[in-house]
Amino acid sequence: MMNVLVVFPNGNILNPHSGLQTRFWNINNALVNHYNVTILHSIKSKGFEDNELKKRCNQVIYVRNLSPFGLSDYYFTDLNPFYFFKLYQITRKINFDIIMVALPWGFLTTKLVAKKKSILVFDSQGIESELIKVTSRDPRFPKFLKPFAKYFGKTYEKLVCKLADIIINLSEIDRDYYEQEYGIDRNKTILIQNPSSLDHQNIERSDSLRKQYREKLKLPLNKTIVMFHGGMPHPPNREAFELIMNYISPKINNPDIIFALAGYKVEKFRKDNIISLGFVSDLRDLLYAADFAIVPLISGVGMRIKCTDYIITALPFITTKKGIEGIDFIKADEDYLVYDTVNNNFINGILKLHEDEELRKKLHKNLIKKSNFLNKKKFENRFKRLFDKIINPNN
Repeated sequence: MMNVLVVFPNGNILNPHSGLQTRFWNINNALVNHYNVTILHSIKSKGFEDNELKKRCNQVIYVRNLSPFGLSDYYFTDLNPFYFFKLYQITRKINFDIIMVALPWGFLTTKLVAKKKSILVFDSQGIESELIKVTSRDPRFPKFLKPFAKYFGKTYEKLVCKLADIIINLSEIDRDYYEQEYGIDRNKTILIQNPSSLDHQNIERSDSLRKQYREKLKLPLNKTIVMFHGGMPHPPNREAFELIMNYISPKINNPDIIFALAGYKVEKFRKDNIISLGFVSDLRDLLYAADFAIVPLISGVGMRIKCTDYIITALPFITTKKGIEGIDFIKADEDYLVYDTVNNNFINGILKLHEDEELRKKLHKNLIKKSNFLNKKKFENRFKRLFDKIINPNN
């Protein structure tokens, strides 16, 4: 059986709390059904994994992260000696047919250490050089790195794309960028979009179900619940939370509209027309309690798993153009509402969807039809066909 190494040195892909980690959790679930899978990820994840998935892996190996001056070594994984030696040990004990690396960081060390016959796959969550622009605006980002962060990110990512044997992109936008900006042969890139973090289910939205989930979350029964969820540590999500709290919610003067917020490391509070629930362990509770969702993203890269969650549960949603990037199997106005950015038009869209129950029903029915695009079995089959073809290109 083929041996596969999945490298994710700065997070937990066996118990995800972000879109990227969720993607790799789904990838691992797919791969363990067909191959001997070894996971290399952060020692901070130890004891917090999904034990069922962990048992199905061939082995799970941990690497120590460095935190110089209290900062993560995320962008400097290649300089982490623990990462180098751990990777060296693994690749000398097991002959891996495929080594798949999440994000570019640490790829150069992987290329240096991996045996020549191993195929190196770079799974790109998006344009990392674009994301680093957003990340560098965070006050916690090292000041001495800010002046050249953008150039460092782009140069490093371009080098990784050149060295990788196969690149997996989430959207045609990303593929076009790599081809045009980095000069990458399009035949070297493969498009595999994200599935949802949830299993495919068609649950008709009814008053009784809505009441059931709202009672569980202690949400008001007679209000319009508008939701947003995401991991707070991710800079684009943090921007969106701040927009909801400081711009969107103050402009909505209708007392019948309540914003429900949730996500990893989201603070719990109730203030004015906002109810922040913190981390909700079962996302379905929130999705089926809501009337519709909003995606007020103004930055970021990759395919938004939060949008796939809304699609697969047929929850009507409003988004910015940035928020829907990478999802091209649904149509604006037929399946969702979209606005250029978070502005007065976006605010009016919220009021419109609140007032127009027929429009919500229309979007819901259309999303039910499109939700099958996010079937996890299709996602698994895409990876199996790709990996089998990598090893046996003539078959």
